Amino acid sequence: MEASLDTNVIIHLYKANLQEILFCRFAKIKVYEFIRNHEMERHADSKIIASFDQDVKLGKIELITDEYLRSIGMYKVFQQHVKEWEILFGSKDLGEVYAISMARTLGCCVLVTDDIKEYGPHYTLMRMQDTDVIPLAFYEVLFLDYLEQKMTAKEVMYYFNAICSSSGMTMDCRSKLKTFKRRFWDSPYRDSEKDWMESLSRCRGIDSRTMIQELLDFLELQCG
Repeated sequence: MEASLDTNVIIHLYKANLQEILFCRFAKIKVYEFIRNHEMERHADSKIIASFDQDVKLGKIELITDEYLRSIGMYKVFQQHVKEWEILFGSKDLGEVYAISMARTLGCCVLVTDDIKEYGPHYTLMRMQDTDVIPLAFYEVLFLDYLEQKMTAKEVMYYFNAICSSSGMTMDCRSKLKTFKRRFWDSPYRDSEKDWMESLSRCRGIDSRTMIQELLDFLELQCG
């Protein structure tokens, strides 16, 4: 599974030193050069940038350039996606525009973004019927790792709190898990996401709905 990364999730995970979560989940991770050379320079500290660059050198992350897109004959396709998404998000959110456009151009089935504001990329992609890109926030990646038994319930809670704490985010794990449950089982915005979860559950041989309820019960017990 390939993923395109937006700026915010890179900063959140590297700040908590939990970027390995991405490398364990996705076979290939792609980042458009604008996000590294402009967005991260503006918003990330030097330590995060150095760690990110090291992972690029190690081949854990593929930095996608305009030259590469031209070399594979996809630059015009990319630019068309950019124009379409810029209408939705505007020029002030170019990092998100580029991250989504690159995902659609290169066939990345997942966009990892922590921009969950109303009408942002996560919100919008969940509701679009004509796109095959699935948006995931960092906590949804944690929930998927739990479903695949790569992570225990206790670890989900610990990592969630660690990421929120390091980036000064005030979010409730139980609330996000309930939203995750509604999204993929109870009241999906699009059938393709429900089908994707059902396929994942069959391939892994898991009762995902029951596991999610068990995680919710654990969080309720721990948090009161």
